[in-house]
Amino acid sequence: MACQAGLDAACQAGDTAGEAHALLLLALGYARSGRSQEASPYFGQALRLLEKIGGWHSSRVIAQSSLIGIAEQQERHDDMLGHALRALELSRAAGDRILEMMSLNDVGYCHAMLGNYRQAIVCCERALAGSREAGERNRESATWDSLGYIQHQLGDHRRAIACYERSLELCRELADRYNEAATLDRLGDAHRSAGDLGAARWAWARALRIFDEIDHPGGDRLRAKLSEHGLAAAAHPPFPKLAAQA
Repeated sequence: MACQAGLDAACQAGDTAGEAHALLLLALGYARSGRSQEASPYFGQALRLLEKIGGWHSSRVIAQSSLIGIAEQQERHDDMLGHALRALELSRAAGDRILEMMSLNDVGYCHAMLGNYRQAIVCCERALAGSREAGERNRESATWDSLGYIQHQLGDHRRAIACYERSLELCRELADRYNEAATLDRLGDAHRSAGDLGAARWAWARALRIFDEIDHPGGDRLRAKLSEHGLAAAAHPPFPKLAAQA
């Protein structure tokens, strides 16, 4: 593995910054492949080294933001918000407007997970405006996804579906398959809440197909969800015309 070779070389050379970034890359690889238990200690080691040498604010933001997802999987919602607030502080210290928009969205999503929906909407709408202004479609896509979750929790299923569909448009433009699958999963939840199990089945089945194609363990959860609702996954679920495009 290239990252492991880089880590070994940095350690032998006494290059602390190089060691920290090799650890960070290893952690990101594990996290992206769904192996959060293996990723977490690498993130911790990378952060400790980066804090020791000082600076490297952007790298520390990436580590803190990644730890949000791990904390979410473990349902540690207070820890999620703590990581998000620290990432926001670091992104502002770095003077990086794009990272700040990412962190603002993360703070908003974490507030939503804690039921603080007013604060969540304020943060996410600021993140959305900033991302659009900067032309950052990755960040815009993530924020539409967060707003979809917030509207779903507030019971406005129509608006939730519209937000998720806008996020999906951007994911497809960006060829971001992992986030496309994750958003399809949540879109299915919104359709289910709206009473449309047919649309929910389509979204979940499409998400399952993508997770399987990229060899991500998220597919196991989708199979369980489909089975729980007595739904079979279509072999090749077609793309319907999205409401947001109508």
